[in-house]
Amino acid sequence: MAKKITDDQGNVYVETKPWYKRWWIWVIIVAVVLILFGIIGSSGDGGSSSSTSKSGKVTTSQPTTIEVDYDKYKVKDSKTFKANYTNNDWNSATVKIKKITVYKLARKYKFDSDDDGKFNIDGFVKVNMSVKAHSDISIYPEQGTLNFDNQQSTSADESWDGDINTDAEKSGVVYFPVKNLKNVSSIKNVRFKFTGNSQDDFSKGHDYDINLDLDK
Repeated sequence: MAKKITDDQGNVYVETKPWYKRWWIWVIIVAVVLILFGIIGSSGDGGSSSSTSKSGKVTTSQPTTIEVDYDKYKVKDSKTFKANYTNNDWNSATVKIKKITVYKLARKYKFDSDDDGKFNIDGFVKVNMSVKAHSDISIYPEQGTLNFDNQQSTSADESWDGDINTDAEKSGVVYFPVKNLKNVSSIKNVRFKFTGNSQDDFSKGHDYDINLDLDK
């Protein structure tokens, strides 16, 4: 209770406690401090379980999910190689390979290939590329083959290649299933083969045979 004080003239005064002696003031202060520490701690966590590390031309990332030819696959790990490759061997087209990504799947999946039937896979190689036409051409990277680690793979789907008219450019990705993949760093190089030809004259064409190192 507040203390009453009477002076010499009989006046009565009520003595109040200083603010720092009030218990509820300290309760509020402690609560505010705890809230501030909670905010600082949560912002330091980064708000995400994923991480990305970069070294030269290679980036690695944590698990995700990819969709190939309308089927979804859970991914354990992935590694992306920034190729920055340009091919002008054929005057009718400029082919660029921007990057190549290797996916290690979370488990083995049954894959149904139009060319090779059904088999188990535990990975994919994705080629991210573009084609600029300098004349009316037909080009088929999604009907090509990819060689790596004594394996040869055909494309998993077909969606964007084919006819490209003069001055037009098409970009897309080509997925190749991998039967046996130890880890995302085990593929050191790839050989990508596909063809292109003039829309007006099939004898005027070009066979692409592209080799890329993934460990540089």
